Amino acid sequence: MLAKTLYGLEEVLAKELRTLGAQEVKPVVRGVSFKGDMGFLYKANLWLRTAVRILVPLTGFKVRSQDDLYNKMKAIAWEEHFDVGKTILIDTTVKESFFRNSLFVAQLAKDAIADRFRERIGKRPSVSTREPDIRINLYIQKEKVWVSLDSSGDSLHKRGYRNAVDRAPISEVLAAGIIQLTDWDKHSPFIDPMCGSGTFPIEAALLAYNVPPCVFRKNFCFKHWKNFDKALFELIFDKALEKEKSFHYPIMGFDKLPSVLRKAEQNVSNALMEEQISLKQADFFKSDRPEAAGRRGTLLFNPPYGIKIEANIPELYKRIGDALKQHWAGYTAYVFTSSAEGIKHIGLRPGRKIRLYNGKLESYLLRYDLYEGTKKKK
Repeated sequence: MLAKTLYGLEEVLAKELRTLGAQEVKPVVRGVSFKGDMGFLYKANLWLRTAVRILVPLTGFKVRSQDDLYNKMKAIAWEEHFDVGKTILIDTTVKESFFRNSLFVAQLAKDAIADRFRERIGKRPSVSTREPDIRINLYIQKEKVWVSLDSSGDSLHKRGYRNAVDRAPISEVLAAGIIQLTDWDKHSPFIDPMCGSGTFPIEAALLAYNVPPCVFRKNFCFKHWKNFDKALFELIFDKALEKEKSFHYPIMGFDKLPSVLRKAEQNVSNALMEEQISLKQADFFKSDRPEAAGRRGTLLFNPPYGIKIEANIPELYKRIGDALKQHWAGYTAYVFTSSAEGIKHIGLRPGRKIRLYNGKLESYLLRYDLYEGTKKKK
């Protein structure tokens, strides 16, 4: 199988897969290949925090023409995988191929599948671009075609808890990956002082309490496959709910805007984390560290960077650095930003810098060790 992810999260996802019990785990660019049975496929869709989707390869072949692709797609026994009454969607990626248009390839493949069903069953499956029952993935590079069934359906970042969003919200998958790239040990407080719609605190709570991130999702495409084992999935789902752990440290989110905080409150409620996450209206630049935060912990936030809000970036990021030094000594702070200009004005030397992407924006996760007093030289 192949679990797709975001650039920079390949090793995080590989670690997740190994912990979950996958075999032959191998990171590739924006993905991790692995082996497992159908039960593991169900478990992976529920548990993987940094996977975008999980593909199950069906076949691979070479093509040298449009007719070649049509005939080889038509030769696949699609009726063995799903019923004609299911709606389908074909996702296509084309690289370095004589095929120039991925939409044309998707149409050609759809026609081949539909014609096979019509010739054998007398009916054609319908196409749906919104919540299709079956998603088929085609990856074409030069003359080679890989055909896979998408077991997930909608991207796995769509957990099911986030209905209210702030401007330019961070993806749940990216948030979960960033949290795992920090050195937060899950035995200390976790605080997001600019929490927006609450994604960082919610993903941190799901991780700390060992709750499956996709436990709130209603649908996965594998539920529409002919070989779907409902009893096995329900068993795995029930077992997942039994694995919740205790966590005895505060997880907090602050935002200065009441309207934004209300969105976070709604999402926290949807995630059933109202008792586990503390939300408070507070201005990061005008607030002291809360007493409950203690002397040590992890601070993680995604400050404005131009798209999220119009701001004087140099001045804003200078104030961020000043606030970190004045109020958060003893903490480890992580700043995730797409503003290269802003980074220059924080006024602190990062102990670590990790390159990631937020959508198409090149971004960085920066670690700042906020020492109490003067840093002693060894």
